Amino acid sequence: MTGDYDAFVERAKSLAARVRKARSVAIFSHIDADGVSSAAIAYRAVERLGLNPRVHFLKSMSEKDIDFINSSGEDLVWICDLGAGSYKSIDRSRCIITDHHHIFGSGQSFLEFFGGMDNMLNPVEFGFEGSTHLSGAGCTYFVARELDPANVDLAYLAIVGAVGDLQDKKARRLEGALHTSVIEDALGTGVLQVVENDLPFFGWVTRTAVAMIAFSNDLKAIGCECTFSDVSQWFKKQDVPTYRGRRNPSIKDENLSKFYSWSELKIENREKIINELKRTLGEKGVDSAILKDMLGDVYLFPKYPIGSASREAKEFATMLNASGRYLHSKSETTPTEANADQQSAVEGEEKSGGFQGELIIKTCLDPVSFSSDAMAKLGNHRDNLKKGMEEIHSVVAMKHIQYIKGRIDSKENKNKSKFTLTAEDTILGIIVGMALDQKPNIDGARFSVRDDMPLIALTDVSPDSMDEDLTLQGKNGPSGERVKVSGRMKRELVDKGIHLGEAMRQSALKVKGVGGGHNVAAGATIPKRKIKAFLEALDEEIGGQKERFSPSERP
Repeated sequence: MTGDYDAFVERAKSLAARVRKARSVAIFSHIDADGVSSAAIAYRAVERLGLNPRVHFLKSMSEKDIDFINSSGEDLVWICDLGAGSYKSIDRSRCIITDHHHIFGSGQSFLEFFGGMDNMLNPVEFGFEGSTHLSGAGCTYFVARELDPANVDLAYLAIVGAVGDLQDKKARRLEGALHTSVIEDALGTGVLQVVENDLPFFGWVTRTAVAMIAFSNDLKAIGCECTFSDVSQWFKKQDVPTYRGRRNPSIKDENLSKFYSWSELKIENREKIINELKRTLGEKGVDSAILKDMLGDVYLFPKYPIGSASREAKEFATMLNASGRYLHSKSETTPTEANADQQSAVEGEEKSGGFQGELIIKTCLDPVSFSSDAMAKLGNHRDNLKKGMEEIHSVVAMKHIQYIKGRIDSKENKNKSKFTLTAEDTILGIIVGMALDQKPNIDGARFSVRDDMPLIALTDVSPDSMDEDLTLQGKNGPSGERVKVSGRMKRELVDKGIHLGEAMRQSALKVKGVGGGHNVAAGATIPKRKIKAFLEALDEEIGGQKERFSPSERP
């Protein structure tokens, strides 16, 4: 897919001109790593204009949130990593949107409407793919760069947002003209180092080199399980040092203070271990070419502290997710309540019970000073993900989709299951992605997931929650109990004609819900009493997409 880069930049310039004229700005952004990075970019860019912007983090664009946005008193509202699907409902006279999500529709009238979105910067409108060619943070960065050339120092956050949005997963690197431009800017500031064709595993910085390999989910996914002792022997055999010789007192983590991370090893030593890994794969009967396909680019920020998650893009993004996704948990104040009196320049003051909002903005803009505080959130995040995975009872396959059933945790009902998990809806998508990556018959897997169909999971939404995708309306008003739906699928299924976001949207509409998203990752909010009807509708919609698909002319 080849997009119009020049036209994209021209739109960024026009939006920057609108920001420059504003006397006051409110920023609304998503709570994931991409959204948090977007908010930080917009915040610093507006701050450099001499303004003091308010920042609000949202899980999605509910009707209440849209009303709040439209009623805000600022000259300009800047919506980041959200807004594309709610375009018609937003006051476009004083709003700009930097988003990368798809807007669904068909027909000439839709095309005419879509082409007139002059207050939104979205790669989709210019012929790029929103799930791989640029993230929300990237869109926000392009506008910031046009506001002031000094904002090129924020390019690293566009990379963090893109990696956090998994835009490098398929190609194992960020690709395309838009990402190339961002990477060149980051390299020019001296903040970024791109390590090419290496192991892009999680833990480059925050795990010891041995632990990064021994605990790699990427290796487990291809059937290669190596114990910590096994990997330690590789290092010893290849004479690759793991021990520092003396403790580094600047590193808080006890293991990292004594042992090197993978990021600290010399290139030649990393190559030795990669070759040893290839040999081990061969012994286990795994084609070593699989490992070659796994190698990719890693994005390091070597100016940031050794042992800190802010030193590598994937871990930086995980740290932001760990903070951002709990800004509006079920136990905390909703965004509309927290901002009703417009009390804070950065959403998340102590009054709202969500100081994390300010912390993660500061973490983005000053990682040296604040990343250690944000790291404290990672432990709870990982525990919650672990609990979510443990709650999976089984995966049920229909004709064209598969869905997760949760276990009922009691002795009397130990063999029974339920449709919903108890996980926070903000991390449901991560749990689905982790489940999708788990291979059957590996590490005592309790359930089997197929690669040839989307995987769906559901979790309950509290009746008084005010920040869902939209308030669902039944015949007699609000629909009551609702569930959040999250779906993921392998990118190869796109080549079979499946667009999960469009399927979610169509299926949710049939049960008076709302949905949408990317081609490989999407979500919905539906009435709880309509779960079975929704799953049946989604199964039928995916089947219809596959039947309608023609390789020469995609739907």
